[in-house]
Amino acid sequence: MSLDEALLRQIIALRSLPFDVIFGLTWLLTLFDWIWIALAIFALRDGRRGQWVAASVITALVIATVLVDFLLKPGFARARPFTTFPEIGPYLIPTVSTKSFPSGDVAGAFAAVAAFTAFRPWWSLPLYGFGGLVAIERIYFGVHYPSDVLGGAVIGFVCGRLAVELVRFARTRVPWRAIVVPHTHWDREWYETVAGYRPRLLAAVDGVVAELERPGGVDRFTFDGQTVALEDYLGDRPDMSARIDALVRAGKLLIGPWYVLSDLILVHAESTLRNMEEGLRLAALHGRAMRVGYVADPFGHPAQMPQILRGFGYRSYVFARGLGDEGEALGSEFEWQAPSGDRVLALHLVGHYDNALWLIRDSHHVEEADPEMQRRLRRELPRLLARETPYAHSDVLLLMVGTDHTPITPELLPALRQAKELRPRLATTIGTLEDAVAAYPPMTLPVHSREMIEGRYRHILRAVNSTRMWIKQENAACERLLLRWLEPFAALSGSVTREELRPLWRTLLQCHPHDSICGCSIDAVHEIDMRARFATVRSTGDALRERLLGEGGAGEVAWSSTAFPRAAVVADGTGPRFARFDGLGAAALDAAAPESDVRSTAEGVLDNGRLRVEVAPDGSFYVEGPGGRTGPHNVLLDEGDRGDEYTYSYSGPPVRSAGRGGERETRVHPLRGEVAVRLSLPVPAALRPDRRARDERIVDLGIETVIRLDADADRVEITTTIDNRARDHRLRAIFATGRAARSHVAGEQFAWVRRPNRIAPKAGWAEQPPDTAHVQDFVAISDAVGGVVVTADGLPEYAVLGDGREIALTLLRCVGFLSRGDLPERRGHAGPQLETPGAQLQGRWSMRYAVIPLASESALASAARSAREFHEPPLLGRGRPGTRLALETDGAVELSALRPGHAPNTVVLRLANPSPAEASARARFMTPMRILRTTDLREGQDDLGANGLDVIRTAAPLEQLPDGRLEARLQPYEIGTWLLEREEIRT
Repeated sequence: MSLDEALLRQIIALRSLPFDVIFGLTWLLTLFDWIWIALAIFALRDGRRGQWVAASVITALVIATVLVDFLLKPGFARARPFTTFPEIGPYLIPTVSTKSFPSGDVAGAFAAVAAFTAFRPWWSLPLYGFGGLVAIERIYFGVHYPSDVLGGAVIGFVCGRLAVELVRFARTRVPWRAIVVPHTHWDREWYETVAGYRPRLLAAVDGVVAELERPGGVDRFTFDGQTVALEDYLGDRPDMSARIDALVRAGKLLIGPWYVLSDLILVHAESTLRNMEEGLRLAALHGRAMRVGYVADPFGHPAQMPQILRGFGYRSYVFARGLGDEGEALGSEFEWQAPSGDRVLALHLVGHYDNALWLIRDSHHVEEADPEMQRRLRRELPRLLARETPYAHSDVLLLMVGTDHTPITPELLPALRQAKELRPRLATTIGTLEDAVAAYPPMTLPVHSREMIEGRYRHILRAVNSTRMWIKQENAACERLLLRWLEPFAALSGSVTREELRPLWRTLLQCHPHDSICGCSIDAVHEIDMRARFATVRSTGDALRERLLGEGGAGEVAWSSTAFPRAAVVADGTGPRFARFDGLGAAALDAAAPESDVRSTAEGVLDNGRLRVEVAPDGSFYVEGPGGRTGPHNVLLDEGDRGDEYTYSYSGPPVRSAGRGGERETRVHPLRGEVAVRLSLPVPAALRPDRRARDERIVDLGIETVIRLDADADRVEITTTIDNRARDHRLRAIFATGRAARSHVAGEQFAWVRRPNRIAPKAGWAEQPPDTAHVQDFVAISDAVGGVVVTADGLPEYAVLGDGREIALTLLRCVGFLSRGDLPERRGHAGPQLETPGAQLQGRWSMRYAVIPLASESALASAARSAREFHEPPLLGRGRPGTRLALETDGAVELSALRPGHAPNTVVLRLANPSPAEASARARFMTPMRILRTTDLREGQDDLGANGLDVIRTAAPLEQLPDGRLEARLQPYEIGTWLLEREEIRT
């Protein structure tokens, strides 16, 4: 008995009523191929993209039918099994008269599946599984041998993929409308400083102006979506201002809407608003801002960006990085939905923002025309169309001609004429992103409703969250100074205007471009230029804060920038002092007493009646509080890092602090208890010369940790100071949650975002998804009975390990190269391979972070407020006690901004609800306020940007309560902005 016959009889032996039903239904579904035709029809719901899928499926079925029924079956003429072995059938289904090899049903099934899944790979498992069921069904009913179905499967797969290639060939030759956008992406500082790039900037913009003014020249150019580079240019070429303005007003030169091309993930949400506000303001001075929310190259996009865009009147967003496998389903055009439900048209530059430049430029000489341009065009145009057309939902293609620091390309015009000869049905028009958005026909698009921080198509480079950590700490301190001190107290006092604060914001925003705030530039950019900017904001802002807070009197008080009631311990030269605040303002010191004092019952133990902390000699600790006992917390883990400024790359061996003996000292005051631990952690000094592992040489990291518990506090605060003498490593603090969960919550820009705990490797991605992520406010692991929240001051990188059992907070990441091309986590370089010894962070560094025990997930709003209080510690100063603004809420509403308005005597109030539940808040001002109106994020300046965009997104109006309070009602994840007027000053 042959193997073929043996397998046939084994499968036939399974005949029973359940299998009869299963395989009978399978036979009915595949009768006349109607299920595969239905699959093709189903694909048509995706519009033009679906047409290519449907055409591929039908073409695959036709090819398989012709090949099998008219060529192979007659050629092999193999008898059916039931003819050779009459005792086995035919069984249940009608007798078939055609020959046996190969199976036509199986060939058709695998042809259709191979064609469909070439476009929709996420359907592979169920569809190939059903194809396998079809194959077994043909054997089960006795109409085919196993070799028949195996041959049919192979032949069908080949037919399916052949059909895909035929359709791809046809797709590049059908009519297309291409909007060709000449542009440049200008990194203000990166592998050179601002001053280093300046000569190239002057030459590039000179060329742009000359070409746009030349009769018959390229008549459209997009200047990167930012205005700061143009501001730099006009600083050196003020005489060119009138010519620039004329081009902007004529629609030939598009500028804005941003001031800088910020990393949208690392900066505060309000900084993103200030960035667009400043960009729109400057663009309007030259004529108007671009009407498309274009961002060339940030390393990811926060979930609430659609609501932010609509708050400035924008309905579209063009971007180049951030999508994962979902990009295959979404295509190059989709609707991006914020957690609030706001949507914008999102245009994904699948081939990046330089997708069409390579038709006419060589990647090694991007500033020069290619002398072999015609040959290049013949080679690259088919590749471009093959890459871009599968993702298009309509007949419109967006072709971007430009890249980093490229000038205008006059040779574009003859290149497009040559392209017309090569592809007569490709209609090309030089235009702008506005032209592209206008060209898309009305169509139903797929919806994406998550943040975009993945790297299937392009590197996402999110290890920048921990590169040069001092930059993140400085930026957080400067943002807090502006947002929580200067703007609110300026608004409430009326003595400092919005314009007086603008220079500080502009200086800080110049630290926010992605290559700057991310820490992925050369040392001079960070150590010289950025340090100076941060220092300017700090020194000028501190002086202004002292002036604002000192206006109310000469008595000693404590100042709080938190609008909600709080109790706090403030330390001065004489020791801890206690203050109780009703909201934002000043409170008398020692005028109230805590509910219970801090005490210690043993060395390393602190107890304030709400929490009990037990600190070990290695600096780790356990906490007893709401939700039970958790820990150990603050176990240090040091790992080798063979990566670069963009990407972490593991190198062993790891070193843990657990169990190592240190010097422990317990200091207790009724208002504050502290346990100080001094520890020496021996770690490898650096990588080996071959960079494959860590060196055998050992150096000691001197670590000083202070674990603090204040009276009435619901959190444990930690300050860790590290004397870093090692290189090429990452140091993290590990917090054991005692919980297992599938997901966790991270406090991000205007939203609490839920993220999965398991991160799986991805085949074929440009960069593997890292296990680390970014956080703005806090990370929470919780369930119905308890949990743990970790929050940190200017430490934005974390990881959730072991299905939620641990939270890892990055303290330091030390590397020595801007980019490397030998990392397994990423394909190729992310920048030039330059040494960056400053990124090794040698010396002493201090970090603040805290642990907040949770009673249950329902207590997250309270924990989020505690995290906010940790980020905004009160200050000692002079003044008169009094609450300037008091907020109360029945949910998770936060004070996002309180700042002077555009008009004299006006105040802008912005509240945000980051949670999935509707919430309300009530505000009481010391100075009576009159409600003017609800506004969008332009804060009453509806013509900001002079781009004619309508007001399309506002929250519900405020309500004036009988007791004078102002009540706001916010939908889930909603941002509300209102204009108020100080009645006292108006009168």
